[in-house]
Amino acid sequence: MKILEDDRDKNKRADPVCGMLVDKDSPFSSEYQKKDYRFCSEKCKSLFEQEPELFISMQDAREKFIESKRTEALKKMADQLTHEIRNPLTSIGGFARRMLKGLPEDASDRKYMERVIEDVERLEQMVNRLVRFEPDQLTRESSNINKVISEVMEVFDEIFRNNKITVRLHLQEKLPPVLLDRGKIKSALSNIFKNSVDAMDKEHRVLEIKTSVAGKQIVVTISDTGKGIPEEKIKYIFDPLFTSKVYGPGLGLAFVKEVIQAHGGTIEVKSTVGKGTTFKIKLPLRRRHES
Repeated sequence: MKILEDDRDKNKRADPVCGMLVDKDSPFSSEYQKKDYRFCSEKCKSLFEQEPELFISMQDAREKFIESKRTEALKKMADQLTHEIRNPLTSIGGFARRMLKGLPEDASDRKYMERVIEDVERLEQMVNRLVRFEPDQLTRESSNINKVISEVMEVFDEIFRNNKITVRLHLQEKLPPVLLDRGKIKSALSNIFKNSVDAMDKEHRVLEIKTSVAGKQIVVTISDTGKGIPEEKIKYIFDPLFTSKVYGPGLGLAFVKEVIQAHGGTIEVKSTVGKGTTFKIKLPLRRRHES
């Protein structure tokens, strides 16, 4: 057994009392609010049964702390990777463009040089998406999230039609305004839409988008009928260096998470293999004193 870290063993569970990883068929178990908990010892089980709410909240806090530390480490790694790649990439692109200009229009090597430049530009885009931005870089304005979604939908209209995707919109009317950086929110939504399009390769292709108000938050729910993501991989899809067969490199979704969190919001994902994936974004409503 070991302290809960970045463990990908789906046959392990965290003891809510001490945080150690135990087999999910551990003989020390207890049920609370229809959920099964496993423990490393009879002592931990006994302590949990005395104060279940306390230890569940402690477990949630512990997992959030570990997740924040892991995310911080991944961001540092991504920043270092970006720095190491950018300079040589700039040199390769610059020399390739110069060589292309010097080649005659009918030169047989032009197509190879053009391919090099295309690949360099693709890598440059990936590097730019890895670059972190801070919340103070947001340019916020009072916005109607339904209008923002509609504007993104217009861009994807032809893509949806070409891929024979049925779009179902359930946008709540008269939503209160939210303070958004419209450009970054549009980019975030575009990333999710693109991932959904790529994930849907079956005959039944439906993208459903809902908006609603829950308490002091606007909720945007985006569901697709794609391949779905295995349960053990769900928690890693927002990692910038994680690659999925369904959603490809995690750069786009890492960017999405950064944008939503920079707005003071949250994003969560639920998925079932073979049925599809649902992203739920929650954004805080604009407070009266905010402009």
